[in-house]
Order: sequence, then structure tokens, then C-alpha cells
Amino acid sequence: MNQSNMYAPPDDSAQYHSLVIVGGGIGGLVLALCLDQAYNHNSETSSKKKLPIHVYESTTAYTANAGGAIGLYPNGLRVIRNLKDTAPNLLSQVREAGCDYLYRRWMRHDGLEVAVAREDELLPDLDHDDDTATTTTTTTTTAGKSSTTTAEEADRRPRGGSLAVIPRKFSELSNRLSGISLSSSFSTSTAATSETSSPRIETELQSLGIRRWKYQQVLYEACVEAGIEIHFGKRLQSVTTTDDAKTVLEFKDGTKVTTSLLIGADGINSKVRNYVVNPTADAEKQKSLEEFMPEYTGVTCLMGCANVPRIRGICFPSSATSKCHACYYPTKVPNDDDNNVDNSNSKYADDDNYEQVFQIYFPSPLERPDTWRTLTPEEARDECRELAKKLRDDGWNEQFLAPLESPSLKGVLRVGLRSREALDVWHVGGYGEDGSSGIGRAVLLGDAAHPPVPYIGQGAQMAMEDAGTLALLLEFFCPINGDGDDPMTEIDLSKFQNAMEVYEKLRVPRTKTVLGSSVQLGKTQQKRADSKIYNAWRELSIKAQVWAYGTLPVMRPGAAFDYRAKVEEALEELQTTV
Repeated sequence: MNQSNMYAPPDDSAQYHSLVIVGGGIGGLVLALCLDQAYNHNSETSSKKKLPIHVYESTTAYTANAGGAIGLYPNGLRVIRNLKDTAPNLLSQVREAGCDYLYRRWMRHDGLEVAVAREDELLPDLDHDDDTATTTTTTTTTAGKSSTTTAEEADRRPRGGSLAVIPRKFSELSNRLSGISLSSSFSTSTAATSETSSPRIETELQSLGIRRWKYQQVLYEACVEAGIEIHFGKRLQSVTTTDDAKTVLEFKDGTKVTTSLLIGADGINSKVRNYVVNPTADAEKQKSLEEFMPEYTGVTCLMGCANVPRIRGICFPSSATSKCHACYYPTKVPNDDDNNVDNSNSKYADDDNYEQVFQIYFPSPLERPDTWRTLTPEEARDECRELAKKLRDDGWNEQFLAPLESPSLKGVLRVGLRSREALDVWHVGGYGEDGSSGIGRAVLLGDAAHPPVPYIGQGAQMAMEDAGTLALLLEFFCPINGDGDDPMTEIDLSKFQNAMEVYEKLRVPRTKTVLGSSVQLGKTQQKRADSKIYNAWRELSIKAQVWAYGTLPVMRPGAAFDYRAKVEEALEELQTTV
């Protein structure tokens, strides 16, 4: 390969930043805040010059009512809560902008409730005191009453499910058989133990639904307040490496930026990913990488929202007759909502005090990327009404059609689901062991590294976990160089490779496991319409699992994860082996 095709010559006209994030979506903004927390609010570096953090975003501005909505789960909210220094009020601001789920409902398309779980089942029990967390001692939901019988059953269900009672009963029986219960003090001590051993949960990490633009706006405002620079209208065109281990970024508006550390948070069509996969590509190879398009899965999603009330909780209706399934959840309710809204027999009238989101997935073999975008109000009205008619003919309950036919319909987006192979190596760069010419350093996070699968609600959470993990590891392995007298603040990247080894060791298996579960869950949703026997078995299985375990066990590994604890564990293990 010609050397001139591999390395970019020094460009004196390019701006220089020691660290650059490409992509100002959720992952990029959360990472910027995590890096600010790590580098600029570290007690060991408080007297030193602050590290400038620059984010380059392709859109010209963040727009209200744009895009759909997302769910935020305990593992993602934990990252937000840990930003106590750079954005101390961020978690409360996020919660105010969204709406607690309270319940998780599995339903048939005709309105039958298959099972209902309390959403606090996804919150892990605390086995230690944590004065910084808002906790509640509970054995039932703190959310109030529900108007449905199945939700009332969920409220009465023991925490952890009905099977969780068995070990406690066995322990009580064992103690009695051992003779302990014969003493008069036993009943007193047992009562005290029972009272103090009731599980404590972090209610501030309860799952919630939030409009994507609202979440992005809260994050953006936190970044601005922290002094993080967001550069809008910067669509990345190419990345090239220099022989001194830096990268040169060229944007479509002609802007050039050189950086010592490039972080790609630029989504499934990531240009930074192309560079990581082949950092020394010649012009022909670079063009083929830029033209690559992830594979269409054959499933299209129509999402939007309307001011239509519904029973509280995230809801998953699946069709037993067609390969169509959906997700509905509230993103706004009145402050005095007592959870007694029963719209099972109402006219589903619009009410500005409420807002619910719909995400409807249906087979669409024809690939039409030109139509995958935010729809105009007229397009949205026509397409949603057409879809509502098809679903009504298929026997869907009116509660699921109401937002599609509502005059308050807004923010409707049509997207085709694409898939792209997840990477095992998320970084590139550094100098060769022999001191030879270096490759510009770059690392990926979020959809750029592991393309999302929507069926388990963990896509955004994985990006936030990536961000929190990466910031902690860079802080540990790559501290700030120099002091306040230096004209430029730099990061010591001599141990960049060490940081990346731990990063990939922690994140690659984690994301593959969670997103793999999501793929399997999606396949079961599609299969339910193929066989009445399979559909009946699946409904029975969901009902049995929720009864036994309190919720579907497949949801727990994602939500209960603590990224900081895993990083600390990995670093402790590393230090003991050195």
C-alpha cells in the first residue's frame, strides 16, 4: 500500500483539541458529562487547568417534538445519578421531564391482559446502606392502586415473585424444627428481623418513559452549564491518521479538526467505526466504507405520541394473528394522577394533561429508506389512520388505536430497523512497540460499537453504561498532563492501550449478552402469529414467569447492572495481579 494513502500530512490550518467526541446524541452527551466529572471535578486535579471537551454534532440544532421516545432503566439512570459534581440536579430534572412506568403489562392485541408486574421488581434490593440514595423499604409497590384486577394481583404479589417466599418459609420452618422457636424471645426477635430485613430499593432509579427530545434537551443544558462545547452542523466526512498518533477529522462544511483522542458516538452509520475497522484505508477502500449501509431486517416501526390517557405502565401488546407487535407507555400524566384512569370503556378523548407514546412494529419486506424519517402532519395523519384501519380489521382493541386516530397526534417517525455486526474490538491507535509511526487513537461507544435492538429497551442504557465505564477508565489510566501554567491541557495517553483492554473486557461481553437477549425476545414476538399453539404456550409462559419471579427474568440482568462496581472490581483485580 502506498504510504501516502495511509497517513495524512500535518495540517496547520486544522483546529486542535486533545479530545473530541463525534456525535451529540444521548451517548455522546452523557459521555461528555462523564468526562467532565472525571477530569474537571477530580479532587486530585482541581488545581490544574480544566480539560476542554468538544462534541461535534451533525444536526444544526436540537428540535422540540422531534423523534420518538425512550425508556430509561435503573442501569442507565445510575450513570446519570453519579454525575453529582458536574450536574448535581440532572437526575431530578430527567425524572421531572418523564413519567414513571409503575407497571409492566403484557397484553394480547384484543385487549386481554396476560400478566402484570410491578416495575419496581427491576430495582435490585440494597444489601448495604447508601446515604446518597433515596430508598424505600417495601414489599409492594409504592405507586398506589391500579384499576385493573391483574395489577391489584401484582400489588399483592411478594417481592421477587411467589417463589421468593419459599426460602423464607423454609428458613422459618428450619428454625422452628431446631427448637429456636420454643423460647419466648423468638417471636420478638423474628418480628424485628422481619421488619429490618424488608428489601430496600432505590426509588429514584425507577424506570420511566421520556420523549427523546426532552431527554436530549436536559442533557444539552447540563453540558452548556458545565462549559462543554457543542459544535452543531458538523457532519463528519472522513477520518485520517497522522504518523504521530493523531487523527484529522474533515467535516462536510470544510472544517478540519486534529485530535489526540477521537471518541465515536455517531450511531449505527458511524464514520468513526469505519476508521476503527480500517484506519489506513486507501481512497478506494475509504469510499466503499463510506457507502456501506447496514442490512435492513424487514421490520419497520411507526412511532409517535398523542394526548390520550391510558392505564399507567409500559404495555406490550402482541398480535396472535399477524406479525405485528407494539409498545405503549405514558410520558406525561397530571401531578395529581392517582393511577385510577380506566379507559377500557371510554371514548379516549384527548386531554392535554396526558401524553402516551406508541411504537408499532410490523413486517415490511420492501426497503424504502427514502421514507424513513419524521413525517409531516398530513403524512402522519394519513399513515396512522391507514395503520389503525388495518389493526382494527385484525381485531386490535380500541385502546391501542386511539392515539393513532387522535387529533393531537404528533412527532410521528417511520424507521426501518437495520442490523450491523457488533464489533469485538472497539478501539484503534497508538505507537508500535518498536516506536514506529503511530496510528491515530480512536474508540467507539453506543450504537457505533454495538448496533441497537429495540425489543428489550436497553439500547440507550448500553450507550450510557459505555460512557460511564469509558470515562472512569480514562480517568484511571490517562490522567491530565501538566498544571495550570501549561498553555494547553493534554491527556497522558501512554496507557491508552491498557484502558482499552479493560474497557473491551467489560463492555463487549456485557453488550452481546443483553442485546442477544433482545434479539431472542424479538423473534418470539414474530413467532407468536405463526402458531396458535406457540402463542398459547408463550402467554402461559409469561404468566407463569411473572407469578414465580415477579417479572420476566430476562429483564433483570440489564436493569440491575452497576457499571461503576464492575469497573472498580476490574481495576482491583488488575492491581492484585500486577
